[in-house]
Order: sequence, then structure tokens, then C-alpha cells
Amino acid sequence: MSERRKGSLATPAAGASGAASEDAQLALVHTYLKSLRLPALARECGPLAREAEQRGLGYLGYLQALLEQEVAQRHENQLRQRLKAAAFPTDKRLEDFEFALVPSVPKTRLLELAQGAFLVSHDPILFIGPSGLGKTHLLIGLGRALCLAGYRVLFRSAATLATELEVAHKELRLPRLLAHYRRFDLVLVDELGYLPFARQAAELLFQFFSDRYERASVAVTSNLPFAQWTEIFGEERLTAALLDRLIHRGHILVLEGESFRFRQSLQRQAEAVATLTTTE
Repeated sequence: MSERRKGSLATPAAGASGAASEDAQLALVHTYLKSLRLPALARECGPLAREAEQRGLGYLGYLQALLEQEVAQRHENQLRQRLKAAAFPTDKRLEDFEFALVPSVPKTRLLELAQGAFLVSHDPILFIGPSGLGKTHLLIGLGRALCLAGYRVLFRSAATLATELEVAHKELRLPRLLAHYRRFDLVLVDELGYLPFARQAAELLFQFFSDRYERASVAVTSNLPFAQWTEIFGEERLTAALLDRLIHRGHILVLEGESFRFRQSLQRQAEAVATLTTTE
């Protein structure tokens, strides 16, 4: 079999001249690369070969340039897959957040968390503060930064998460769903506190957070201070047990200030009045 392979590799060059020989070799290389599932190499091998020849890179230089293309393409594909799996509702970035308007949350702290060290120790993160201060922006921005760093992230609103847990419980596949969540390094839970949960949903959410406790990280946003979390989950003992798990080794960021949306609304009104005054 090895002799037949040698013969087949030599065939394109035999009796051929110049460009025809090169075209045949390139076609064969494309066939091999496609069968090996190396699409970036197949796409770039021809142009890079000509560039390497012009620059005198030699065999190793050409091979290095070719492999760099494949590695870069795979990294890009993996990033796209992680971002798609995360299911972010919007594209928010930490670098676009106006930290100067919410000085209670230092930019350096968020950038430090975006390095992902807290994921190694499975610590939780909690963004606490009234509506309109950008908690969801920070949550998504942090999740996106961690996707870029190579971590697996999943976004869920608290209501959606509760519904998924209830459906799985009803269909007797709750352990499988919890195992699915554990595949992610970080689960983002947004808007915990905007709506109270029925007893079963509250108990299932408690089970979700308990399942991840010291095994994998969560990041949560809530508009309610911890003293009012009983309004969300109903039972005091369950709420106390949940808070104990979240606060233990948790990174708590309290947002204070004036609502972005309220500020933007005032600005739009002021601009409208200025436009009317100018036209008059």
C-alpha cells in the first residue's frame, strides 16, 4: 500500500511541464486537505506558496504560514460557536459601558473579572442595583469577554431559566438539564427579582444554584437588595440558604446612581425643546 501511495503522489509531476504540473499538484493537495478537513489550508495553500516563493521563506517558513492560517481560522470558528451557544439577547461590550456614570463599579474591577480567574475557583458574581443602571449591559459584556477568552458561557433570563427547569422537571429530565448547564463555565442569570416565583419554580431555581455551588460559576443581576429576596422566593429558609450559597465567596457589585434610561429620556426631551425653539 505504501508503494502505491508513493506512485500516486509522483503521478501529477510525471511527464508534465511547468504550470500544468503545478496545477495538478495543487489540485491533489486540495483533495488531500479537504479529506483531512483542513479548509483554511486548502483555501490558502496556493496563494501562500506563491508568497513564500517570492519571499524565499523555504519549506518550514511556508509550513508555518500555512498552519498559522488554519489555527487562526479554527479559533475564529470556535469563537463564533461559543457566542452562538451563549445566546446573548444583544451585543453588549464592556468597553462600551459608561463607567464614569456609575462610579460605584470600577472599570478595573470588571476588567479583572473578565480575565476569568473567578471561574477557576467557581465563584459567583452578583450585580445588585435599581433598574436602568446597566446591570444587563455589564452581565452580557462580561460574558462576551469571557467567550473571547475561551470560556463557555450561557445567558438566561431568570424567568426563562425557571420555565426550562419546570418543563424539564415535568418531563422527568431535570438531572439531564442540570448536567447540560454544567457544561458551561458560567451561566448568566438576568433580572432575578422582577417577578416573584411560584413555590415549585423557586425550589427548582434553588436546586439549579445549589447544583452549581462550588462546581461552576453563575453571574446574577437583581434589582432587589438581599433583604428583599424573600419577595422573590417566598420561603425565608429557602431564600436564606440560597443567599448563603451565592454570597459565600461571591463578588458583589452594587450599582448606584441615576437611571441611564431616565437620563436619556430627559436628554431627548431637552433636544426636542431646543429644536422647536430654533425652528420658531
